[in-house]
Amino acid sequence: MRITLVYDNTVCRRELTADWGFSCLIEMEGSPKILFDTGAKGHILLSNMEKLAIDPSTVEIVVISHFHWDHTGGLLDLLQIHGGKEVFLHSAFSITFASEAEHLGAKVIIEDRMKEITPGAMTTGVLPGPLLEQGLLIHGSTGWVLLTGCAHPGIVAMVETATKLAKEPLHLVMGGFHLMNLPAPQVAAVARQLLSLEVALVAPCHCTGDTAIETFASIYGERCLPVGAGLLMEV
Repeated sequence: MRITLVYDNTVCRRELTADWGFSCLIEMEGSPKILFDTGAKGHILLSNMEKLAIDPSTVEIVVISHFHWDHTGGLLDLLQIHGGKEVFLHSAFSITFASEAEHLGAKVIIEDRMKEITPGAMTTGVLPGPLLEQGLLIHGSTGWVLLTGCAHPGIVAMVETATKLAKEPLHLVMGGFHLMNLPAPQVAAVARQLLSLEVALVAPCHCTGDTAIETFASIYGERCLPVGAGLLMEV
């Protein structure tokens, strides 16, 4: 299983464009390609995909974590290029947004409960918080990976839910942890909670905040992975 980070606040490759938002591509052998979130701006999403040699027409499934512009902004541009995709949303998304996606040829699936996307990939179901949000659980040969858009329900709550679904500790948690406004001692407490949940690797990015990422790195050491658009990770 391979994860390519397409859209993030920072980049790992100079030719890519950094921008506030999140999107990553998941490729699993024998399964359709899944795009998790679509960043903030369609032209940046499509440009980064082109530079990463990702053909938009090969993406068959899109899963969006929550109804915020920095995660939904690229969807309609992507569908204008190739509309025939399954798009997994939940009830917090507006009817207008879902209708626009359907108008461009997408098959929109709205589900608040845990939903299997393909064998080895499932949503966590919607978790309550300041914003309703779902994560994406995917299985690689080394274990389960949880992808989060912003973790508005709380990164610990999302990991706890994902661990119950996976029925084993998570190998990797990657995405926005939404800790940028918390003081370092509180961030450290969150990191230690993930350690207690036996999360092997973390890859915080997007809305986690630079200071919070540094705090995670101080606790997780080399098991806190550096992240930016262009990162290619095989699990």
